[in-house]
Amino acid sequence: MNIKELRERANLYLYGSKSRVLRILSFLNVLVSLTALGVLIYYYGFKLTPEAEEISFNILETSFAFYILRYVVKFIYDFNPRQFIRNNWFEGVIVIMLLIEGISYNFFDQMVIESMFISLGFKSFGAFSTIFVQLFIFIIIISNLLKERKLKPWLKIHPGWLFTISIALMTLIGGLLLMLPEMSRIEGGMDFTDSLFLSMSSVSVTGLSTVDVAQTLTFKGQMVVMVLIKLGGLNTIAFGALMLVVAKFGVGIKYHEVIEDFVNRDSILKAKSMLAKIVIWATTIEIIGIILLFIGFGDKGVFADTGNRAFQAVFHGISGFNNAGLSTLPGGMMHPDVINSTFVQTIIMILFFLGGFGMIYLFDLFEIRRLRERMKKPWKTIEFGTKISLYFTLGLIAFGAIVFMIAEWNRSLSDEGTLSSVVISLFESLTTRNAGFNVVDTSELAMPVLIIFLFLMFIGASSGSAGGGIRTSTFAIMWASVISTIKGKKHTELFKRTIANDTVLKAYAIFIFFVIGNVVGPFVLSITEADLLASPEYDYDFMDLVFEHVSAASTVGLSTGMTADLSVAGKYVLIVAMFIGRVGTLTLAYLVGKRVISKNYKYPSGHTMVG
Repeated sequence: MNIKELRERANLYLYGSKSRVLRILSFLNVLVSLTALGVLIYYYGFKLTPEAEEISFNILETSFAFYILRYVVKFIYDFNPRQFIRNNWFEGVIVIMLLIEGISYNFFDQMVIESMFISLGFKSFGAFSTIFVQLFIFIIIISNLLKERKLKPWLKIHPGWLFTISIALMTLIGGLLLMLPEMSRIEGGMDFTDSLFLSMSSVSVTGLSTVDVAQTLTFKGQMVVMVLIKLGGLNTIAFGALMLVVAKFGVGIKYHEVIEDFVNRDSILKAKSMLAKIVIWATTIEIIGIILLFIGFGDKGVFADTGNRAFQAVFHGISGFNNAGLSTLPGGMMHPDVINSTFVQTIIMILFFLGGFGMIYLFDLFEIRRLRERMKKPWKTIEFGTKISLYFTLGLIAFGAIVFMIAEWNRSLSDEGTLSSVVISLFESLTTRNAGFNVVDTSELAMPVLIIFLFLMFIGASSGSAGGGIRTSTFAIMWASVISTIKGKKHTELFKRTIANDTVLKAYAIFIFFVIGNVVGPFVLSITEADLLASPEYDYDFMDLVFEHVSAASTVGLSTGMTADLSVAGKYVLIVAMFIGRVGTLTLAYLVGKRVISKNYKYPSGHTMVG
């Protein structure tokens, strides 16, 4: 009897019990996953007695065993084992790692991953090796819960609502996690407002904070912030592709037009492969950035410990690429150990430039297939959207850097050399697009520079990136519309292309909504922060309020220093601004606005004077 015949007999024998066994396994999966998730939060969120710690660890070990058993049972009951391994390769890798860690811990009383990193010189790796392993459990828990059929109907909603709700849920969950006693050095934990503010800032990849991330948060709290940044950094193109991947859960054809709006591509059939490509490219860029930062940080000062140096590199690599602007260094990029490192500043600058440029445009510029195609066919150029993103981004960066260098030459740049002055000017110009990092004290900048910063923050990053603002494409279309109108043209033209009228209208709609938001926001802040502005203890004025709100609404993260001094009401105003900035004003307007039943009519033309 060969293996194939043996397998067929086994399949026939197992067929009768397959449905019942998988149903029981599914029930146990939800039960174990929820229990493990609760224990995981308890284990890391509270200070435990040795007995409680041992019980918690035993429960988590049991969940390890269950996930291994579950994988094996599903493999046995699958009638096509090779296909099962291909479809569940990620879970298989995690199960193998859990097996290795379980065997090494129970038989040799040591963790393989921890031992490996300690042997490489990471002396403090033991502090978070367990978190590294438990992260596997967390990934399995979430993926297993999402796979359950009972949860799938919740995904049968408008993609825009799904995006909005996911941002709100991540923020709330992150805020609750940051309130746990072990997440901060504050006695009893952070209060709800500050933790929600930091969570919203992380998810929206803004960078504003009412607390010092480096001094207030523990290592566990900083890990939570890093995960929130990574999740929030899923840009709108990745979200659009993701919606198509989960279409099997019930996103109907009537929503494909909306998804196409998010993706902004002619074809939506390649969304699944595009999502995979986005993840691969983003991860690759982050890993390269992390390695270069690890080298650039050196081994002096706070980076003397290899483990801390590695963590700082990972955190700043993720924060930089995702345009978050949050730092675990006291003083951020102005910390004494990095403030004079042109190399580190350049790497961070490149990371948040790429993160704010838009992955879809990076594909067009640097994908090997497209580079070869352009080399073979010189008449082929980069796509229209890529031209807009590239040329207007470079133009705005150059404009901001030149203004900064001229205005600050005898001020913040007076003690710097020529190369350092150029790097700092480029860094400060780039950071206004969405990064939030700064190498110069923003509160000490000249007023003309602050005004230019407001302008650049208002425009923001490129479409389809982790950035905010009205986006460079919106600004480009409005600019083209104005120039075309001045020249007396009937259509809006840019780079020898005619822009559709509905695209122009969308651009103006986004601009108007954003202007309204940044008028109403500072107005409300002027009411909530009246005492702060009048206080002789502080030197704040209305310009600081405007700067703070535009920074929040554009999800930039630059501040003149008043964030921590805001009242509770003022903090919630900025939370709302960051939320709207992350979701998008036009998206919210589409969701809450009343849609017309029919578009097949037209009123008589009306004429009036303009200007």
